This record gives sequence, structure tokens and C-alpha cells, in this order.
Amino acid sequence: MAGPMSAVLLVLLFVTPLSSQQQEFPSVDVPQASPAPSADSMNVSVSHDSSADAASTPPAPKRRYRGKNGRKNMVREFLHAHNQVRALAGEKPFAWDNNLARYAQRWSEKRRSDCAIVHSMGPYGENMFWGSGWDWRVADAVGNWAREHVYYNRSDNSCMSGKMCGHFTQIVWNSSEAVGCARVECFTGGVIITCNYDPPGNWVGESPYGSLE
Repeated sequence: MAGPMSAVLLVLLFVTPLSSQQQEFPSVDVPQASPAPSADSMNVSVSHDSSADAASTPPAPKRRYRGKNGRKNMVREFLHAHNQVRALAGEKPFAWDNNLARYAQRWSEKRRSDCAIVHSMGPYGENMFWGSGWDWRVADAVGNWAREHVYYNRSDNSCMSGKMCGHFTQIVWNSSEAVGCARVECFTGGVIITCNYDPPGNWVGESPYGSLE
């Protein structure tokens, strides 16, 4: 496996849809928002961030994932949303990793005061999402990342110029086996959702599907 490019800006900017399954991605339930991906995107494994346009602010707060079963439901939703996308790509399902979830939680808590998309630069793959308002769900973030599949060209392992695909490729990365995520409501309004992946994906020069075709 090639070594990580620790300061590379999203080299895996990919192009065109995935084969004949284009219309099926993503199957997770997502809102009709206008996602506006951030330009910044780097990490030890070249991780990525995205944000939902403030003009698409969701309804008034419902304080999601509260109560006795709140965390359990959130974990289930994180895992289900990721594994729907991986199944459509022909990849084995992720396992949930509590250590990754704690890592994501600690980092997201540090962003609670400003709700800024800033990467942890840690040893894991990392996807981040920001949405204004309080009601963003886990499936909203994963669906936003998965929609990037339309810019990825599997045949030459590239992405449409000026578009971002690295969230999607990290989700379906063949050698990534575990995911752990966190959702934090910021003091200033808005929601940060962070997911970390181990082993990390998005290695420069490698395909998310394990081999270049």
C-alpha cells in the first residue's frame, strides 16, 4: 500500500458515474437540500468535508437522538446508512467501532463553539458535514457524501474537474473495515457530523475497489 500524502488536497477528485448503478445511489433518505462542498479537504488519508447550504435550513429543532435509546438509534442509523451505500458498490459492510466513535465525538466537541469544518489530521479516514439549523440527521450527512458518486469514474479512477468525490470513495473503500461517528449541535446553531474510518481510505494512486481496472 502506498504511503499517505499527509498534506495533499483531495487528489482523488473523481469523474462520472459508477457503471449501470448510477440511478441507485444513494438509497439513504436525504432532504432536498443544496449541498455546497467546502473547498478544503485534507488529512493523513486525504479526508473530506461538506456542508449544506444555509438557504436550505431544516425545520425547527426536534432535538434528535435524545432520550433513553437516542444514542443506540443514532449508531444504528450511521451504520445502516453507510452499509446501504457499500452494498450498492459491492463492498462488505462496516462494523461499528466505539473507539472511532469516541475519537469523532472528541473532535466534534472541539468544533462546537464555531461549528467550523476543520479536520483532526489524525490517523483515520475522516468525513465531515456541517448544516445550519438543528435538525440534520445522520442519513442527511451520509446521503450528502454518497451523492458524490456521480462525479466518480471507476474506469480511470478520476473525478470530474472541480468536483469532490472523496467522501463517497472513503465510504466504499475496499480495505476500510470499521466506522465510528458523532453528531454535535453547535452553540451558535448548526450541526457537525464527523465519521472516522479504519483502516483509512483514499490513498493516492489506489482505487477504492481494491485494484485499478
